[in-house]
Amino acid sequence: MNKIRAVVLDEKMDSVVRGLHENGYAELCDLAPKLEGSEWSAILSHSSPASYGRDVSSLMIKVGRTLDLFDGVKEDEKKGISALLNPITPEKKKVNFASTNELIAHAEKILSDVERDVNAPSNKLNELETKKSSLEVLKKQLNYLSDFDMDLSCLGEGEYAYIISGLVSKENVSGLESGLSNITNDYVEIVKGNPFKTENGEEKVPVIVVTLKEYVDVVGAELRKAGFERFDISGVEGTPKENISKIESELSSIDSETTNILNKLNSLSKKWYDDLLVLHEVLEIEKERAEAYALCGSSDRTYVFEAWVPVKHAKNVKEVIESASEGYAVVEIDKPDEPEEKIPVLLDNPKAVKPFEMLTQMFAPPKYNEVDPTMMIVPGFLMFYGIMLTDAVYGLLLALAGLVIWKRLGKASEGAHDLGYILTLAGIFTMIAGVLTGGYLGDFALQFLNFDIYSTPLALINPLGSSFYVGETKPLIDLGMMSVNNGPIAILLFSVIVGIIHLFIGLLAGFKENIKNRFKNAFFDQGIWIFLILALVIGLAIGMPNLIIGATLLVVLLCMIKGFMNGGVLDAGLGAMDITGFLGNVLSYARLLALCLATGGLAMAVNIMANLLNDSIPVIGVLVAVVMLLVGHTFNFVMNGLGSFIHSLRLHYVEFFGQFYEGGGKRFKPFKSKRDYTTE
Repeated sequence: MNKIRAVVLDEKMDSVVRGLHENGYAELCDLAPKLEGSEWSAILSHSSPASYGRDVSSLMIKVGRTLDLFDGVKEDEKKGISALLNPITPEKKKVNFASTNELIAHAEKILSDVERDVNAPSNKLNELETKKSSLEVLKKQLNYLSDFDMDLSCLGEGEYAYIISGLVSKENVSGLESGLSNITNDYVEIVKGNPFKTENGEEKVPVIVVTLKEYVDVVGAELRKAGFERFDISGVEGTPKENISKIESELSSIDSETTNILNKLNSLSKKWYDDLLVLHEVLEIEKERAEAYALCGSSDRTYVFEAWVPVKHAKNVKEVIESASEGYAVVEIDKPDEPEEKIPVLLDNPKAVKPFEMLTQMFAPPKYNEVDPTMMIVPGFLMFYGIMLTDAVYGLLLALAGLVIWKRLGKASEGAHDLGYILTLAGIFTMIAGVLTGGYLGDFALQFLNFDIYSTPLALINPLGSSFYVGETKPLIDLGMMSVNNGPIAILLFSVIVGIIHLFIGLLAGFKENIKNRFKNAFFDQGIWIFLILALVIGLAIGMPNLIIGATLLVVLLCMIKGFMNGGVLDAGLGAMDITGFLGNVLSYARLLALCLATGGLAMAVNIMANLLNDSIPVIGVLVAVVMLLVGHTFNFVMNGLGSFIHSLRLHYVEFFGQFYEGGGKRFKPFKSKRDYTTE
């Protein structure tokens, strides 16, 4: 990563900002912290966002509000799974404005034309929604009073009487009656309707209270004390039932009118929606450019800014600045002058490996000058995944699902593109592992076709027992005291060997990184374990167990020495236990066998249950067995497919990365215009 510093004449700054934004290879640095220092503040001041930013932001809000309206009324041409699997990639529209003022004028004209078409139906729609809401509330209240045969125009204050309606809890009715009777000297009448239960289970009673006008205040106080919920019914004539009928008719008319307006707005959305998306994107790009000025420093006639640029693009970015400024700029390219944790990191891998960068990012981006582990993740992750899932049919399904995500959903989402690519390759490796282990929906061939694939040369190894190549009579390895004569032991041995190789690669990477700084750290953190692995391999190869024992004792001693140098005698004693941590890392790779057995064992259980259902249930047994197979194998595929993904990552994030990788770097975020609907 390089640091670019540039001083640009103020008249040319707009062109430079636009050039950098379209180029997309530079990450602008915020100069505010440096401008607080006396050295910089003596010659530069804080810069503010470009003045046109406020107008652009205001227009963006208006465009966004109209798009939200159209989103609420438009009818999608595709819905459900079809829309998900076939996302429509918009056709990009070429736009080019000579200046920001031209863009603002264009945006104002578009918005004026849209508002001319949309405002009237939109306002009418809001009016109808408000009216509908009021009528629904009134209808609900009138439903409570439907048992009362009275003219609702009588409610309220009259010349002599006061009539009010509402709800009161059933348990408070008797207390309300006695209380009102006392404070009105019995000049009160309470008419009760049928009690009902509310949504929260509380029992309430609709009541109408009639009293003299002179008792309005004291009656109101008593009603509030009883928890009375007053109905807001005013300007209504006729009985409740008559008004309910009128309201239902009016609501029906409102719904019909609303549908017509929505259809009209939907037609308008088809006319204007794409133009507004383009306009919103262009305004958003312009807003980002306006805000970029706030990252700079300024003097009377110049702007000063700094930016991070990948080394391979540094000259290109310099040329962009000099060209956009027509030579009225001074540009310097320097090496980073910041602490490593502040220098951004850009992962740069070959195209075939690049999707796997998402796995590295899920853990943490590498620190600056730290090794990028993406390339090392690929072979291990795919191999581990294939061994754990170990079924050719499951692998085929996974590869097909990955292809759909990669080629379909990936058109609209970079994350879906990368995930689909990874799953497709994982599915291919799973098919290979399935063919080698004879896994085709578990032992489906044996249960339903009476064909034992492991008695033929078609399967190399049986994860659940013996095979044509490996068995009691044909041990894979026979060293007297240790005999590898069945599939599970063979896979376990393979898992341990692969684990040692995987750790060895990680230790070498860590040793290479550490030795740049301090040999002692490299020796004690990685070197002693590299030595132990080499001693183990050589000792087994030449048949010298004493070499392995001696190397192990030496490594324990070195771990104690390391502990003593770090913290004295106590840490020296604890250091002797480091050998168990290393052994734990190696044995952690036994999960390859565990997941492999889980997939095969559960598939076998599903097949056995389906076979039993087929044999024990007359007539429909075949159908029940088919359902069992579909549900059982789907569950097995999904659960163990997810488990294989998680455990493959775990072996890398914990055991492998623990040997050399820390992460925690800052991601490179280029100042780049995001164009989904436009092109310049």
